[in-house]
Amino acid sequence: MQELQALIQGKIPPQTVKIEHLIALAERYPQTTSAEYKLLELATNIVLASYLEKAHKHL
Repeated sequence: MQELQALIQGKIPPQTVKIEHLIALAERYPQTTSAEYKLLELATNIVLASYLEKAHKHL
């Protein structure tokens, strides 16, 4: 979770967060109302947006 907090705070780039790690955390924290889920959701959106930006640049 510290890695996700660092990502959200802009301390680490989205490319350093592995998708597999996000999936594992999603399986671990499935409760949609928990703080961990909200943190994970925000971090996932940041990572996916960075991949979409990268893909868009190549189109």
